Amino acid sequence: MNYEEIEKYLCFNEQETNIYVPNEIFKDLQNNFKKTNHIPVAYCYYYLISWLYRYAKYGSFNIDNKKIKEILGYHQDSKGIDYIIKKNGILDLMDYTITTKDFPISWTFEDGLLKFDMLSDFDDDMQKTIKETKSRKFTIKFPVKAFHRTKESEDDNYEDGTFFEIDNTHLVPFEVFMFCMSKKEIGCTGFYLWSYLKMQNQIYEKGYDVPYNQLAIELGIPKMTMVDSLKALRQYNMVNVIHNQEYFCVILDDNKRKANTYITNEFELFNETPKEYEKMKVVEAREYIDLMKEEKKKMKMEKVNITVDELPY
Repeated sequence: MNYEEIEKYLCFNEQETNIYVPNEIFKDLQNNFKKTNHIPVAYCYYYLISWLYRYAKYGSFNIDNKKIKEILGYHQDSKGIDYIIKKNGILDLMDYTITTKDFPISWTFEDGLLKFDMLSDFDDDMQKTIKETKSRKFTIKFPVKAFHRTKESEDDNYEDGTFFEIDNTHLVPFEVFMFCMSKKEIGCTGFYLWSYLKMQNQIYEKGYDVPYNQLAIELGIPKMTMVDSLKALRQYNMVNVIHNQEYFCVILDDNKRKANTYITNEFELFNETPKEYEKMKVVEAREYIDLMKEEKKKMKMEKVNITVDELPY
């Protein structure tokens, strides 16, 4: 699906852009997944069902897991990620989602209070009318972390979730999600990577400094998968990368290696089509050795001119 198709299907408007995601989701997913390639998919699924619930989309049109799969870049009949999204699947077992038949029909935000009008709030006749537009087995995912960040707050029915309190969260505009899903070379992995860097940019305002290997570890995905995804983000100007060293060489001295700085761009700055970007210069090992020899030679040739009075003895 292209951007316009996703936007039209989801009935998106600019007032429905903001979704806050709990920062702990990255570690929580890594701690519960053996297939690392599905971590980004689970992140995207949770993000989308949070948005659908927050803006009461289930009452506006029909959307089920088959359609969600298609939006995420999968065939509707694909079974590969069912273990994540089905009832009692991984996200349910992680207490990130609950499979339920009740869903919001509308929402209001007044005097700083967010309220939902639920299907169960209506009388039987109205519920029957609404259900007639859905399949008999229709269910949705309740985004637990949007209402309760901990088991204790859930037990106490205290609403400290991301719909109500935004401490320790990262804000991801929905336009970014639609953009990533509309570009097959970006997709779920690119959205996951951009969102992680966005979280770090909210912590480190001047940019996030991190080596390649460490970034892959923090994401919980293979290094080459991360590198390919980062390349796509840079081609679409979703991320700026500042190289903090003049060149790269495989035998570069450790004390000369410096981490890149990553800065996420706003949606308005994204490229519609992929474009070339400035890459760090790569120096071959032989050339690096020659450079080091030349540098040492210059250091030996330098003379320090001092007077006798300046001697320490």
